[in-house]
Amino acid sequence: MLTEIKLTNFKCFKEETAIPLSKFNLFTGVNGAGKSTALQALLLMRQSIEYDPNTTELILNGSCVLLGCFDDVRNKEISTSEPILFQFLYGYDQEHFSIHYHLKPNIDKMSLLISEVDMSFQSQFDTGEVFYYKSDSLSIDEETGLYCAAGEDAYQNGHSSILNEPSYMYLANMLGINSYDESFDTLHDGFNFDKANIHFLSADRIGPQEVYKKVPLPDFHHVGTNGEMAVNLLNKLADTYVNDALYLSETLGILGENQSSLLVQTQAWLGKILTPLSLKINPLRVNFLELLIGDSKPSNVGFGYTSILPIIVTGLIAKPGEKIIIENPEIHLHPKAQSALIEFLVKVANTGVQIFIESHSDHVLNALRLATKNQALTPEDVNILFFTQENGNPKVIKPSIDQNGRISQWPEDFFDETAKSLASLVVGQQPRTKAPKG
Repeated sequence: MLTEIKLTNFKCFKEETAIPLSKFNLFTGVNGAGKSTALQALLLMRQSIEYDPNTTELILNGSCVLLGCFDDVRNKEISTSEPILFQFLYGYDQEHFSIHYHLKPNIDKMSLLISEVDMSFQSQFDTGEVFYYKSDSLSIDEETGLYCAAGEDAYQNGHSSILNEPSYMYLANMLGINSYDESFDTLHDGFNFDKANIHFLSADRIGPQEVYKKVPLPDFHHVGTNGEMAVNLLNKLADTYVNDALYLSETLGILGENQSSLLVQTQAWLGKILTPLSLKINPLRVNFLELLIGDSKPSNVGFGYTSILPIIVTGLIAKPGEKIIIENPEIHLHPKAQSALIEFLVKVANTGVQIFIESHSDHVLNALRLATKNQALTPEDVNILFFTQENGNPKVIKPSIDQNGRISQWPEDFFDETAKSLASLVVGQQPRTKAPKG
């Protein structure tokens, strides 16, 4: 699981800024304080690997985000010669892994190039020693067949050393290596250190459509940045099984169908969060699909259904180890539906999928608090990050949450507008007077 991101010289983050992470992450805060920027560090990795699995370039304009050129993503207070730094820290049981990218501009391609990679690995299963290396510093030991440090920049406790088998196996897994015999040359220089896929849904999700054009599914099944692939994916994967932990028995009494299928369970969760309605997909001619919610086209049942349809499909198809990033899941939803949607995403998180939500909704926050109080999540599972500014610089505050769902601190502008408005209404209320006669 990704446990921390550190950013330096990237957009608003001039000084190194640590962003702690956990199983379920809520990014909130004032506008322009860095919430989206923090998530863009992950999305840049996804769209770069999508462009080329072995790339050494960070693609600034791709399937997830369009960030322009180097001058648009570097902090305005640094010189063009200073690198942008991304650091990703992972934790798994007793083992920890960190990878640190130094990025420089590639002006011709409007992208960023890796100029240097630093990695470290620590295992507490054996000696607790830390193994460090930089790119181009590993080779195979002929006697053991294991990778070992090959240069001055690679060392274990100050000395060139062979990785023991448990350490190697974890490191190999992080880098996508399946056997000792595979080459390390392209893998450790590129961005594909993390093979876990990232699902992303932007706030700009598509609304109701009259028809949906048939398109091929990508190798990594996802609903698309705007949810545009959700109906295609539902059509082609309708009969696939969903995780047992996400199974709902309330399926509107559908008979003769696979109750655990993606299509049936998508309908069930739509009905639980909103109003129960049947869900059907009809082929139209050769290249188009028609979605029916109940007996109506999506435009006749409100925006809520089409807004959360791709979220539900994403949660049902995501596999353990993958990540889901959703911008403003609450769009078009009644407060009760917002709470129910978070209940669904909590269940998804408990299947081993890491959740990232960017939201301004206090109903989303309160649903997470209730999930903690009801023991659906532990306090350690919930990570609330409040992005604000201090003297013009971004600041990340992490209020903690206890087992009763209570928040440790409420900084200025942290979901306090309702309380402020109510206080103003009480203070400003005028005494009632009798209506004048006549």
